[in-house]
Amino acid sequence: MPDDGTSNPQDNSADGSAQPTEGSDPSGNAAGPSQDTSSAPSSSPAQPADTTPAADPAAAQPADTSTAPADQPAQPADASSGAAQPADASTEPAGQPADASAQSLSAGRQNMLDLINKWMPTSLSQPNVPSGETQDLLALAGWTKQKGQDSKTAKDNGQTYNTSCGDVLGAMLTLWHSNFVGAFNIRDSDSTGKPPGAKGLGYYVDADGVQSPSPGDIIVLRNGFGPSSAGSVGHVGILVEAGTDAWRTADGGGGQLPDQTASVTTRTLRLDNNNIPILKSPTDGKEKQLDGWVDLDKLQQTG
Repeated sequence: MPDDGTSNPQDNSADGSAQPTEGSDPSGNAAGPSQDTSSAPSSSPAQPADTTPAADPAAAQPADTSTAPADQPAQPADASSGAAQPADASTEPAGQPADASAQSLSAGRQNMLDLINKWMPTSLSQPNVPSGETQDLLALAGWTKQKGQDSKTAKDNGQTYNTSCGDVLGAMLTLWHSNFVGAFNIRDSDSTGKPPGAKGLGYYVDADGVQSPSPGDIIVLRNGFGPSSAGSVGHVGILVEAGTDAWRTADGGGGQLPDQTASVTTRTLRLDNNNIPILKSPTDGKEKQLDGWVDLDKLQQTG
């Protein structure tokens, strides 16, 4: 998924406004609360399950949007059943289990990793429709080939455009039957763009260099890193595994427009002076600081 580039305004699928995608911060250092369009490491590896619809998958959450390259894969509305292989070469190969750790997980976390294994990878160009389903994940997230083309046209014209990371996240939370569904702005609002978000509801953990997210948690990356990036959002995804040198994340927003992918990708990381992870986009090499994460165990499954 196109990670860094120049960030654009947030995309709230509910109102059609664009959110920056991974890959929207050209400098790697975001200025203020702009959203990036493209995730301290955990000592114990995350269970595998690196880019958004609302409770209604069709009304997907805003994808990462930016005036620069988008970072995460989008879902096609036309779901043909070819086996989808993410366009991003950095994505994990199909068939590789998301759960690659012996770590003991809660039932809800394991369920999220199982959903990742079922629905990813997929792409607009090669939609992967799971057995017994009628659409692929990008289609559930409200992404079609036409939407991908429209986003590319907007990007080429220097306009605000969307990528699919937020919409894919929203679709995954809907499939998980979450009582709270958010998208690109999950930290501050729900999938319709209305506050409170995960932070206001008490589901959010701020990165402090001491605590670490676990597999299944929803990570929020800033648009760049350092003091100037505070308050911004550059990418959202689901943590699959956290190692000392790299994290594996499940995200939308990958691939190059007009294509979009949703898959598990590997992001190399380094720690800042406060031991807070800074993750590098697998597509454009831009770095984004971990802002915090939504603790999946604090969310409730409604069905």
